Amino acid sequence: MGANIVIVNESADWQRSRTKARRACRLLREQGFAFDLITSESPRHAADIAATAATEGIETIVVIGGDGTVNAAVNGLCSSASDLLPRLGIIPTGSSNDLAQSLGIPLDLPGACRNVAKGNTRLIDVGCVGSHYFCSASCLGYFADIAADSHSMRGLRGSPRYIAAALSVVRRMDSGWTMQVTADGRTFSGDYAVLLVGNAPRFGGLTMLPGAKCDDGVLDCLLIEMAGKLEALHLIALVYRQAMERHEKTTRFRTRSLSVTINRPSRLCNDGELCPGLHQTVDYTVLPQKLSIITPKAQDGE
Repeated sequence: MGANIVIVNESADWQRSRTKARRACRLLREQGFAFDLITSESPRHAADIAATAATEGIETIVVIGGDGTVNAAVNGLCSSASDLLPRLGIIPTGSSNDLAQSLGIPLDLPGACRNVAKGNTRLIDVGCVGSHYFCSASCLGYFADIAADSHSMRGLRGSPRYIAAALSVVRRMDSGWTMQVTADGRTFSGDYAVLLVGNAPRFGGLTMLPGAKCDDGVLDCLLIEMAGKLEALHLIALVYRQAMERHEKTTRFRTRSLSVTINRPSRLCNDGELCPGLHQTVDYTVLPQKLSIITPKAQDGE
């Protein structure tokens, strides 16, 4: 491998992605950014590529793709044995591009490629749950079900895809989860529909945790009590006003770590991607200043 590599995921809307990837590669070369192009066949493959790059002393890994491919690369980097990780560049071509938007990375191809070529970096935290890592958010409960449904929502992108999935989940939800959440010495217990653990303000194409920062050494968490279907629809509407946390059924708190026990299994979702299996006991921690991300100079992009 050369000093820099570019990863593109051929399994994610490959025809459309290939056109964008070719243009992005041309723009990067025009900016004088030299690299080797590697095509990944799956998220696991992208993680393996990133892990290998970390151990081989690669300087920069650039991901052309959405939050899922970025998450795969982050998991590869953070699970590697290397003490000095490559910096990560993002050329966002996905549906939501939550991490890119949280960090102020340009969403247009020319702007994103210029950003990578300039090479300005900042350190961000990484969330860890079990053996999995995330940069934007992780969730249990109905938000994880929404993420699962969203993958089958064809023809929709960004927040409309997640809202359509949310409406589908609301129609069939029946009972919540009895959760016990211990966070930095505090304990929250109750009948909850959602636990959202955030490292950034955006998740699912929406600003779910206004004011959350990627580099403050803490996780921003939101617990939502189980609600009826009409009240759940009202909560969805509040998301667009960035006012959901002011609802009486929500509790927001910040913590460096938390342990969660729930009465029945739930899906677990990280950065919009489902983790294998179902989960009843999980532990979260934050890894401060873990990852170097190529971002615009301005540090207030969050």
